[in-house]
Formats: sequence, C-alpha cells, structure tokens
Amino acid sequence: MLREWQKRCIHQVLNQYLNHSDALVLATPGSGKTIMASYVAKSLLDKRKIDYIVCFSPSKVVSQSIRVTFEQILERPFNGQLGALGTSRTYHSMTNINELINNLSMSRVLVIFDEIHHCAGDGSSLSNTWGFQLLSTIQKLATYTLSLTGTPWRADTLPIPLARYSDPEGNIQCDFSYDLIEAINDKVCRAPLITAIDTDQVMVRKGQERKTYRSIAELLENGDVSYRMILKQPETITYMLSLSIQKLDELRTTSSNSGGLIVAASYAHALQIQAILSGHFGKSAIIVSYKQEDSAELINSFRDDSSEWIISIAMISEGTDIPRLQVCCNLTDVTTELYFRQILGRILRMTTEQTAIGYMFVLAEPDLVEYAERLNQAIPDSYHYEQTDRLLEGVEIPNNQANSNHGYQDDTRKTFSDINVDDIFGSNLNELINHSTLAELSMSSFKSRIISYYQAL
Repeated sequence: MLREWQKRCIHQVLNQYLNHSDALVLATPGSGKTIMASYVAKSLLDKRKIDYIVCFSPSKVVSQSIRVTFEQILERPFNGQLGALGTSRTYHSMTNINELINNLSMSRVLVIFDEIHHCAGDGSSLSNTWGFQLLSTIQKLATYTLSLTGTPWRADTLPIPLARYSDPEGNIQCDFSYDLIEAINDKVCRAPLITAIDTDQVMVRKGQERKTYRSIAELLENGDVSYRMILKQPETITYMLSLSIQKLDELRTTSSNSGGLIVAASYAHALQIQAILSGHFGKSAIIVSYKQEDSAELINSFRDDSSEWIISIAMISEGTDIPRLQVCCNLTDVTTELYFRQILGRILRMTTEQTAIGYMFVLAEPDLVEYAERLNQAIPDSYHYEQTDRLLEGVEIPNNQANSNHGYQDDTRKTFSDINVDDIFGSNLNELINHSTLAELSMSSFKSRIISYYQAL
C-alpha cells in the first residue's frame, strides 16, 4: 500500500510531465523513494506514454534493490534482457552507454536517476563523467526523466544535473519535497537521537613537550592532531563501541533482529574496529568495502539474517535498504553534511517490529555537532525550499532522556586507562595501525551529550 506522501508525489510528478519532461523529487532517506518511482513508471506504462525504463543508481547493491522493487511492482522482468520492461544499472556503467543510445533514440523511455547528487556539471564547467554523460546524451534522448535525492547538494558545490535553478547562485527548485520532520510526524521514518562523545582530558606529546586539551574541538583547533588520529585511538573506539553495543543489546531484548552499523575510515581502521569488537566485547562483525568483490552478497545476507554488527567503508551510506539497522557508530573521517545525512538515513527506516527511534553515536567534531543540531532543516539555507517550523508530534520520549539534550551527561564519564592494547590486538597491532602515531595522543576521559529531536524545532 502506498503512503500518503507517495500518492501526492506520484500525482505531482505525472502533472509535471504534462508540460515538462524532467522532474526532481527530494524525499528524506528511508521514506520510500524507489517504490514511489516504480509506481510513476507503472502509471506511464499503463497510459502507454513510455515503452521502457532505465534506472541509474550509485552502487551495485542499490541497483539490485531497485531491480527487485521494479519487478515486484511491474510484475515483469527488469533485468535488461529480452522481454524485460527495463534495466537497473550503476552510474559507473554510464561511461559506456553506447549500447543504450539506440534504445533511447528509438523508444519512449523513462530514465530514473537515484541519488542524483552523485552527478555534477553544467556542461561547460569541470564535471565528473556521470554528470557530463547525463547532460550531453541521456537527458536529450529520454522521453521523461525522474531524478531522486534525499540530500540535494554536493560537498564540491557543483550543480546537480537536471535540476531547474531559481537563481544564478544555483538554488534548487524541487518539484516535490518531503522532509525528515514530515516523515517522522507521518510515522514513515524514525526520529534520530544522536549522542555526541567528547573528552574531558586529552594529552598530546611532541618530543618533550606536552599539551592538555579539554575538548575535541579545542584539540582540533590547535592543529597538532588530525580527526583521523582521534578516530584511531583504541580508547576512542572502545568507548564509542561500548555505548553502541549497550544500546543495541537493549533494543534486541524486544526486537531480536535489530542491527548495528559501524562506519569506518579505511580498511585498516575497519580491521582495528573488528579486533576491538571481538577481543574486548566478544562481538563478531562482517566488513564490507569497495575492495571486496562479494560485498554486495554480504550486505544482502546481513539484510536477511539477524546478526548484530556490520562494518562498512563507503558501502552503506545511501540507498542501501536494511530496515533492521537501528544503531550507528559513526567512526568515519568524512565530515561533510552530505555524508552525515546519508549515513543517518540508514537507521531511520521505520519497521513494525522496532521502536520509532534511530540511534547514532558520533564524536563531538564541531562540524558533525553542527549538522546534528540543524537536522530540522530539510536542506541547507543556501538552497531554496519553502518550509515552516513544525512540532514533532506523536513520538514518545524515553523518561531517562527527556532532559538530556541540554548538555553533557556527568554519569557517562569513563576512564579507559585499564585497557591493555596488546590484549585487544595481539601481535598484529602494527599491521593494523601505526603505534608510534598513537603514542603521541592520550585520551583518558569521555562524556556524552544527547542531541534530541522530540521538541519543537
């Protein structure tokens, strides 16, 4: 059954096609954009306005998920082979799109671009290959295009193809928008509860010189230590994991298949995290990354089983549908707002078996804290979007968290001076991380601040 926002969106897009060939839809991650798009395609097919559908998406995992959804809704194959109504491909395949050009030019085709912000370029400025191909070939040949995004901006500020701009600054005018606040109020998405982890005491040693800092922001502002170095600290990882594991264990007492996502900075970092999970907490986790050919299969397996943890390096950020994910331990060194919201979207898909809250644990890096505090904005102020302030209604606040968003909790302070690094990593420590780098930084105490979204925004 379609959700109310999906029905409104389908109606708006079909009306848009009466006078224009392109449509751009912004819908918050986890709200069901793919299902909406499949019904747009079905309606156009039923009205005999198109003959074929081509879907592009960022990754193999997402491409496979789109294919499954379209086959279910259209009740026909969607594998690009003889007798199929369409095909689902990755953006990377667009570097060799000659095989599609004949179909695009000789047939009436709907082209759907999932997470369109992956493409950039205006035809004259520098652009990536995907954006150039979109603008120079596909847009001209497609009968209709439908662009989908949950995060309609790019860190490099390059314009998104197929968007109609309202002014020279590149302010985006969406044809339909459905933001996170609406999705929470409609019980389509979970409400996010983000815990920012800071420190009371950090000591940095440079030769004989020692400096002490009282927060991560102060430490990073000084410039002696990078954010990635903080993320590699065993104390940091252990504390972040302890909170994440505690929350997931609590959730699994009532929903045994709730899952947790850990986002790592690199493959070596993922191995380090996996070692701490196993050696210190007795927990197992699979790792998925672009380096592994079987990552798509591992993700699909994790989606369907009831195991606890999956560690990702640039694999589970957007479009990947694993509804049972409810806890995220964010340990990536990518600190853009785009990536932050993409990751958060992985734990906000609503299910009937689980609670209406998604939990993210993140270090109190200044940019990340700022992003968390302005999640009430559908898109950044630099982009055009008409929105009024609304209350988050119908979401119950756990009693022990109702007043926790005003500052850092004193009762969560912990010291990890008793952790034996060699016990955690064994003899392979030097293969996983640079021990000499870690020796320059000592973090001895942590505190937590919960950023809650159950109040007026």
